Amino acid sequence: MRLKKIMLYSSIVAAAAVALTTSPMLGEMIATTAPFGMGLSGLKHGWLSASPGLDLDYENVAFPTSDGLTLRGWFFPAENPTAPAILYAPATAHDQRQGLSLVTPLHQGGYHVLLFSYRGQGSSDGNRFNFSYGARESYDIDAAVRYLSETRGLQKIGAIGHSAGAVSIILSAARNPSLDAIVAAAPYTTLADIWQHNRPAFFPQVLYNLQLRLFELRKNFSRNQVRPLDVIAQIAPRPVMLVHGLADERITIEQADSLYQAADYPKHRIWLPTATHAQVRSPGLDSLSSQIIRFFDASLRDRQVTGSWPSLNP
Repeated sequence: MRLKKIMLYSSIVAAAAVALTTSPMLGEMIATTAPFGMGLSGLKHGWLSASPGLDLDYENVAFPTSDGLTLRGWFFPAENPTAPAILYAPATAHDQRQGLSLVTPLHQGGYHVLLFSYRGQGSSDGNRFNFSYGARESYDIDAAVRYLSETRGLQKIGAIGHSAGAVSIILSAARNPSLDAIVAAAPYTTLADIWQHNRPAFFPQVLYNLQLRLFELRKNFSRNQVRPLDVIAQIAPRPVMLVHGLADERITIEQADSLYQAADYPKHRIWLPTATHAQVRSPGLDSLSSQIIRFFDASLRDRQVTGSWPSLNP
């Protein structure tokens, strides 16, 4: 009887140890995988069969990455063929549909708009379980910029991104002079910072560090590739606008302020007093669409902007 109890307790301890070790990996996989819905009906033909659901003309588009994958999305043309273009970079576990609510105001503002999905998301090529927090996704931004500048022949290009999408456009713009202005909503300073800030209190630090290393090995990237804090100053003299929610519990105001301080001029910031991480995107960016258009008008069209930028100094 005593041996049976010992074996039972040992099994419970072993099961708990396995759960403790693997739960972050399972949670991370779930949290970083975009919905399956968009691409299923188009997978047979490798194409997006879904429509954006807006009363606007659009094109299904596809363009290559530098490592041979094909990314797919929607292009909404402006009335003026030489108008600037704005691309949207989705957050973690989102595809191009996350940018839909911004299309109409940007189109009304006279901009071409490109929505696309990263590799492995939507109907784009790639491993859907290999999201890299901006390391590879920033090269997908590079591919989208090349498509707009070289294939469509557009001279001025801006970008809007949320969370990992904001990180991706910062990393891309720092090395890519063809990206002329960015609006980065709720970016994190570094992958290591966001990882540590969101560590559950019950989870041992040593095991947590091990899990991050396992993610890097499984997904074949390095946390050192995701350090927007180190490169955001390289975007200048192109303008940057940072947007952050003061109720964001995933990314601290200290991180947002560090990014703002590290950025060089011209730079702007809008701190939303009650917005959580998700609310920075919606309704946050949606409610700021007029200010965002003013920012792009000044940055991409050299239009004089009167008045001050709305901001909250925390």
